[in-house]
Amino acid sequence: MIFDKRSLLLFASNALLLHLMLLINSSITFVGFNLFILGPLFIIAPLYLRADQFFITSLLTGFWVDAALPTPFGVVTLLMLTIGSLILLIRLRFRAEKNFHPTLLAHIANFITGVTLFYLSTGANLTDFFIPFSTSFIELIISHLALLVIAPWFFNFQRSLFSIFETKTEPESLPFV
Repeated sequence: MIFDKRSLLLFASNALLLHLMLLINSSITFVGFNLFILGPLFIIAPLYLRADQFFITSLLTGFWVDAALPTPFGVVTLLMLTIGSLILLIRLRFRAEKNFHPTLLAHIANFITGVTLFYLSTGANLTDFFIPFSTSFIELIISHLALLVIAPWFFNFQRSLFSIFETKTEPESLPFV
């Protein structure tokens, strides 16, 4: 198959999660912090799709996230392609059809992305890096607590979209175990 329908479904579900994250952040502005829930966007595409379809999906999703967030343009796209490529290389080690490994990978990707974006937002100046770090660290911890609930729901949502639209529900290459 030249074009896999799953890549379009993953892009649409990633856009939905990004929109929901921005909606939640706009509704909790009175609290003074933002939830940072970008980790699940990185995970299912490299676990389920072939390399070319993963690249297309990650590129589109990365550009969508870069356009929506006030970050330097291209950073999330580069992070998404880098983290996704690493997951793609070792995807035989993970059980994609369950939620444990994708949720763990989502936490790792969320932490790497959060620390990278925070480091770039401080202007890459290490003297000013630790002053606002306590507030951002609290935001990151609260985001990871929310991610414990959101990530399994999101991965099950993406798998249910695969079955609703009658596409292949298994990953391209299953683990040997």
